[in-house]
Amino acid sequence: MTGALRILVDGRVMQDRYHGIGRYTYELLRELSLAEAELVVLYSPEIGRLDVGGLMTRPGVRAVPSRVPVASLRSQWVLGRAALRARPDVVFIPYHLSTPALAARVPVVSVIHDCVFERDAAAQGPSAFSLAYRAATRIAIRSAAALATPSQAARRDIRRFYGAEVADEAVLPHGVGTQFFSLRGRSRPSRLSLPDRYILHVGAQRPHKNQRVLVEAMSALRAGHPDLGLVLVGQPDPRFPDELGKLVTALGVSDVVYRYASVGDTELLDLYANAAVFAYPSLAEGFGMPVLEAMAAGLAVVASDAEAVREVAAGASLIVPARTTAAWIQALDQVLTDLSVEADLRERGQAVAARHTWARSAERTLSLLASVARREPKDPKEPKEPTDPTEPEDPEGPGRSPRPSGPASSDGADGE
Repeated sequence: MTGALRILVDGRVMQDRYHGIGRYTYELLRELSLAEAELVVLYSPEIGRLDVGGLMTRPGVRAVPSRVPVASLRSQWVLGRAALRARPDVVFIPYHLSTPALAARVPVVSVIHDCVFERDAAAQGPSAFSLAYRAATRIAIRSAAALATPSQAARRDIRRFYGAEVADEAVLPHGVGTQFFSLRGRSRPSRLSLPDRYILHVGAQRPHKNQRVLVEAMSALRAGHPDLGLVLVGQPDPRFPDELGKLVTALGVSDVVYRYASVGDTELLDLYANAAVFAYPSLAEGFGMPVLEAMAAGLAVVASDAEAVREVAAGASLIVPARTTAAWIQALDQVLTDLSVEADLRERGQAVAARHTWARSAERTLSLLASVARREPKDPKEPKEPTDPTEPEDPEGPGRSPRPSGPASSDGADGE
């Protein structure tokens, strides 16, 4: 390997429906684009809250549009063809379900963010979805030259459920954007209806996020805090029914619980800037990026005792048993009424958040990718152009004329 490291990245997860993984990939690539590396990035041309189009125009990025679904059979062909054309030193897969089986033509680094589905199946029993997900994850593990994950807690889960090891240098904590550290004086988001004071929670509407404990706590807190409300920000997941909405109605707290499925980045910053406290009651996580965002924003954080959440909080939040409503009521009331406790949590939280920058995360990721790229390939044979499993063979056969060359941005991996 000579010159700048050439990295093929599957950036198709930079879409709204991929929530934290999409944000992680976007922020990481923004920093990697500033490094001494050549990035060849597959991306979805869909428009969303992330400025993916702007990222794709950066000088260090060669953009390859693709509308092929991330976790699909055709995705294997897309990545195989992209690897053949880009000739990368290493392939980086930010979401492990798209890990390509490249037959050792080029090493692949794949990120497993968490084992939330595996934990749920262990507790509730397996489902058709969980069995399929585990099978796909096993294939990804076998296909990758190296695995990465964002926390020691996730590393232990990967070992527990798959018997796979993640190297010390492949534990790559997420970062937090610099914009979160300078929110003082921001106005409240004018488009959103909000209470005078509010508990803020940010997270997708999924069962393991455990928002129900906050709704239950709010039904008790309202008596002592009549100006208080609960603001829940996060997109619904169509795979799960809206049990939270039923709970809000059953407890009669619809007047103090504010749910917003989608807010822009500017509005999210405004919400962080004006919240009274941040609450994060997850039952399981691989990391917990909103905890860092809230700490950077100068909020006191009350968080669950989930392993990864405790790891991220690093002693700078009030830790509460995830399922114990009474403990959440007590902890939130303490932060809302005791100014010294709130001030201490704010100060310690900002110190922890300051250690987690996306620049540092990108530096560690680049180091891992370079290390894997330097490994001796298992099979140096020249590869052949992969065949799209969804398209008929070219009637002209292998002797057909080569495709005319053109700019990478118009010669997409799927031609769409």
